[in-house]
Amino acid sequence: MNIALLMGKSPHLRTVTELLNQTGYRCNVFESGRELIHGISQMPYDMLLIDDDLPDLPAIDVVRAVRCARSRDVPIILMAADDSEDNLVDALDAGADDYVCRPLNARVLMARITALRRRVTGERLRQGLVVRAGPYQLNSVGRFATLHGERITMTPKEFDLAMMLFSNVGRVLASDRIQQAIWRHELPPLSRALAGLISRLRKTLRIGIANGIVITVVYAHGYRLDVLEEGVAPRLPGARRRVTGRKLPGN
Repeated sequence: MNIALLMGKSPHLRTVTELLNQTGYRCNVFESGRELIHGISQMPYDMLLIDDDLPDLPAIDVVRAVRCARSRDVPIILMAADDSEDNLVDALDAGADDYVCRPLNARVLMARITALRRRVTGERLRQGLVVRAGPYQLNSVGRFATLHGERITMTPKEFDLAMMLFSNVGRVLASDRIQQAIWRHELPPLSRALAGLISRLRKTLRIGIANGIVITVVYAHGYRLDVLEEGVAPRLPGARRRVTGRKLPGN
């Protein structure tokens, strides 16, 4: 496995290089964001480790540049000193797959690398899968959707979320399950990241009654995608019908 380490201004990350080499990984070290962006255009890597203390570019911009310039599915772990919720959400929304805080624990870092590698390997084995629902098709090879044959480009997290929902039509998916699948961990209780991603997905795919698909918020549980019949919105579980007309005898 060939790993690129962008260590920037953090020379103590040399120990990460030694650790990776000792465990059988090949590790190439880059010291600036621009150097890494150029380097990945010359050689393919199986994973990127990016530190957030860089001399030239913000680490978030490097992650975005990698996602635009290279295959969308190259795994990225961002290493940072700040464990604030905002920085975590920004990193994951930019395209990072995992977020590790310094000081680094060697065992934890290696476990994260192994888990991410295992997940990516499993996803690649499932390539070729096409999921259909209503007028939509999701293609896992190109990671794009089509609506009535029109191709729609999606961000990595939009596509991952769509695959979950479209593969489970009519089923309620718990919010924590979605968070684990998309962000690889459960988000803080007050985070709006999942709600924001759902909103962006609706807009990107033009999801609504007009196209025969709706995403319903199931209060205190999660989300459900439904395929409509003749434009009729689905009834939530346990919803009561409103009774009108004459009163019952004895009332």
